[in-house]
Amino acid sequence: MATTFTNNWKNIVDKLESVFRSEFKGALAVYRGHDDTPIGNQYLQLNPSGSELVEYTVKQEIREFTIQILYHLLESSIKENTLDHIMRIISRIESLVHDNTSMTFTNENSVSEQAYNCRVESMEMNAGEDEDVYIVQWDWKCLHRTNLV
Repeated sequence: MATTFTNNWKNIVDKLESVFRSEFKGALAVYRGHDDTPIGNQYLQLNPSGSELVEYTVKQEIREFTIQILYHLLESSIKENTLDHIMRIISRIESLVHDNTSMTFTNENSVSEQAYNCRVESMEMNAGEDEDVYIVQWDWKCLHRTNLV
């Protein structure tokens, strides 16, 4: 018997990507994937990184999904005005996440679902090792009810 499933990863990443693209309207490129693919001199990279079972019952499970968000700025010399720009982007992204603590989306079976308790729990500035790239890294998390019976 074939298993019936919904691609929760794709749905959640699609929705998060859509939120960022709507906010930045092309001024900041957004893409997903673990390979660093430079797009202009600044961009966001979304990396699905893990999930954890939070609650399990016979009728459902609640999973916490984690997506690593990386902001890349290709700049060889970080001066005060560049650092101000970086901090503005950081604040804007954190405010955007705060304004979207719950996200509704339609899955591939045309069923409305929700990711909730969406948040960033940690942020690291200048997380890169390359001197010509400044990277800010967040760990974004959300809860999602899945496998409903």
